[in-house]
Amino acid sequence: MPVLVPDLIWSQNSLLPGFALWIEGERILRVAPVSELRPDERPIYLRGKVLLPGLVNAHSHAFQRGLRGHVQWSVGQDSFWAWRDRMYSLANRLDPEGVEAISALCFLEMVRAGFTTVGEFHYLQHQPDGRPYADPDELALRVAAAADKVGIRLVLLRVAYGRAGHGLPPNPLQRRFYDRGPDEVLAAAQRLRARGLSVGIAPHSVRACTLDWLRELAIFEGPVHAHVDEQPAEIQASLKEHGIPPLEVYGQAGLLSPDFTAVHFTHPSEGESRLLRERGARVCVCPTTELDLGDGLFPAESLGDVPLCIGTDSHAMIDPFTELRSLEWNTRARTGRRNVLVPHDQPDALAAALWKIGSEGGADALHLPTGRLEAGMYADLVALDLERLELVGARPLPGMVFGGNPSFVRDVWVGGRQVVEEGRHPAEASIRATSLRLMSNF
Repeated sequence: MPVLVPDLIWSQNSLLPGFALWIEGERILRVAPVSELRPDERPIYLRGKVLLPGLVNAHSHAFQRGLRGHVQWSVGQDSFWAWRDRMYSLANRLDPEGVEAISALCFLEMVRAGFTTVGEFHYLQHQPDGRPYADPDELALRVAAAADKVGIRLVLLRVAYGRAGHGLPPNPLQRRFYDRGPDEVLAAAQRLRARGLSVGIAPHSVRACTLDWLRELAIFEGPVHAHVDEQPAEIQASLKEHGIPPLEVYGQAGLLSPDFTAVHFTHPSEGESRLLRERGARVCVCPTTELDLGDGLFPAESLGDVPLCIGTDSHAMIDPFTELRSLEWNTRARTGRRNVLVPHDQPDALAAALWKIGSEGGADALHLPTGRLEAGMYADLVALDLERLELVGARPLPGMVFGGNPSFVRDVWVGGRQVVEEGRHPAEASIRATSLRLMSNF
């Protein structure tokens, strides 16, 4: 039974010395004072390190990692919509081996950065011409294989995508995404669960799904994620088709509940924010992608106590520290105030609240018993380096949350199995080589 003894451990929303964590199988057995170690136990001392709950990436499109460095120059009048066409071009060049290779590269970068779980918002389903593969779940299984190779915990959010938009003809660049009906989505989710995957569903957006589709999808039991209010044009299209903004459409369909996560929610109306609170739903914010794509700044200060989580979405960068502190920093930029999200005089309160958004918040969005260092939770853990030059003289938790980066991560455990040791992953060389070979044409 492994017993980890760090210099500091996450406990009661702060970092405390003198504690150990016991692991039994894939779960945490207990967290208790070091004085409770038995003479026959051989603890693993994590000297110069702090042990925290692993972070949860609640919104990922892994294949989009292939765009990094290839979309940072203009093509005409550049915008989210121009970027989307370039993303489609990448999506239509990937074969199953390429999907698996880029996903593995993306997931490797995640665990190296401190993410122990990913919610993969998966909408590459078919061959480029729209025909199903012999196994209709081929690409989903490739993503799962990539997660297994890296050792990250995966929740496959199987996307529902039915159309290009209200009144628009089918877009040939989206043929890989289209389902014939919501029953096809629900059947795929059932198959994938039968194959041992953790599964949710993801009606892509009100652009991509009719109200009738959304109503049929509302029978699903499990996590439901959807893009909501990412772009003003999406809201205008919803008002034109339905007379109400996107979140209210999901509400009419019966999808809003504590199981529902609104991804982005960058431009909500006051009524939508109130509806989200009333139904107990949550928001997944992806600050670096929202900045990269010009989406806007998420108005966290106006949502009250709506639960939040984070994602890296298009993977312009994979840095949970930046995602978390950007929630606060972007709010400061909007309001002209400091320490906005948690106006508390306890020195660790804001940093602790942000880490909980990154860990516990994402775990709740994906229905997983992780994100907390408590008995019975998955032993999904990260050890950060306390001896960094950046932390000299700093209070550790705020110093790491507001000044840290992925290089602070030294060790990572997923389900009690160590997948990163002293910053190294055993499969890194092979994943790098395969990815370089398959991405050379991008």
